[in-house]
Amino acid sequence: MPIRLGDISLKTRVYVPPMAGVTDIVFRNLVRKVDPNCLLATEMVSSRALMHRPETRIMDLNPEEKPTGIQIFGHEPDVMAQAAQMAEAKGADFVDINMGCPVPKITKGKDGCALMREPDLAREIVSTVKAAIKIPLTVKFRLGWDDDSRNCIEFGQMLESAGAVAVTVHGRTRQQLYSGKANWEYIGRVKRALGIPVFGNGDVFEPEDAVTLLEKTGCDGVAVARGTLGNPWLISRINNYLETGKLADEPQPLERLVCAYLHAVGLVRYKGPRVGINESRRHLTHYTKGIEGAAPYRARLTQVNNTEEVAAILAELAEKVAGTETLRLFLLAVEQENFKNSEHPGKWHSDSESCVQTPVDLVTV
Repeated sequence: MPIRLGDISLKTRVYVPPMAGVTDIVFRNLVRKVDPNCLLATEMVSSRALMHRPETRIMDLNPEEKPTGIQIFGHEPDVMAQAAQMAEAKGADFVDINMGCPVPKITKGKDGCALMREPDLAREIVSTVKAAIKIPLTVKFRLGWDDDSRNCIEFGQMLESAGAVAVTVHGRTRQQLYSGKANWEYIGRVKRALGIPVFGNGDVFEPEDAVTLLEKTGCDGVAVARGTLGNPWLISRINNYLETGKLADEPQPLERLVCAYLHAVGLVRYKGPRVGINESRRHLTHYTKGIEGAAPYRARLTQVNNTEEVAAILAELAEKVAGTETLRLFLLAVEQENFKNSEHPGKWHSDSESCVQTPVDLVTV
C-alpha cells in the first residue's frame, strides 16, 4: 500500500529529508535525474527570517520537482503559520516543521530539538500551522533531548493529535548530535504508537541498511540523509532493492566524476562564482570518496577556485583510475555542459547576499 501524505500518494518509500547546505535546488535536480519519484524537502529556513526577507531562495522550487516540501523552523506559532503560508504559495507539496535540529546555534532558543522540551508549545505550533494551510503538514524530531528525557513516543502521539499527517524520527537524542549509533528500536516504538506514516532516519548508508531499518522498526518509509552526500544513486538503489530484492551495481567512477562536475557547475550558476565554488568543495570531496587513489585529488578539490580547476582535477583522476577512454568521456561530458551553459547563461546568478543564509553549515553537522 502506498504511503499517503494527506492527499499525496507517494510512489516511493524513500525520503531525502532537509540537510542544511545540501538539499538546495541544485542537489534536488541531480537527485531527480537519478530517482524522479523520491520524496524531497528543501533546506530548513527560519520562519522569523522570512518575515524580514521573504525573497529567500532557499524556498526556490522547480515546478517539475514533485513531490517536494519546504521545511521551516522557529518557535512562534503565528510566525510559523505565516511562514507555512509562504511555503504553500511557493508551490510546496507539503510543509515540514523542524523539531529535531540538534545544533546549539538553533537550540539555544526554543527552535529545533529544543521544542521537544516544550511539548505544549510544539502542540500549539503544529495546530496553528495546520489551520493556516491546505497542504499536508509533517514534522521531524529526535528521540528526545538526552538519554534522561527520551519522550519521542509521547511527543509523536501529541504531534499526530495536533494535526501532523506524517513524521520523521531520527534515532538519536539531541545530546548525541550525530555521534554513536542510531537507536532503531526506539524508532520502532514510535511507529507502533502512531497511526500516521513514520519515516525512520539514521545510519542508512547502504540499501541493506534501509531494508534492515524497515524490517526492525515497521516504519512506512526510510529517510536517507548523510548517505546521499556524493551518492544520490543510493536512493534509486534502495528503491530497486525494496522492489526486486536485488542489489543494483554502484555507479562507476566516470558517473561519479561527471555528477561531481555537474554539481559544482550547477552551484556556480545558481549561487554565483564565489558562493557556488565555496559550497561545491565539500560536495566534490564526497563524490570522490570510495574511488581508489583519490585522496590526493580530494585534497586539491578543497582548494579549487573555479569550475575550470574542478574539471582539470577530475579529468586527471578519471584518467588515473579508469584510463584514457574514461578521460575522453569525461571531457566530452564537460564540453557538452559548457556548451549548454553558453547557450543558457546563468539566469540564476546570485552571490547570495540577497538570500537568507542557510542557518547551519554542513561542516557543523
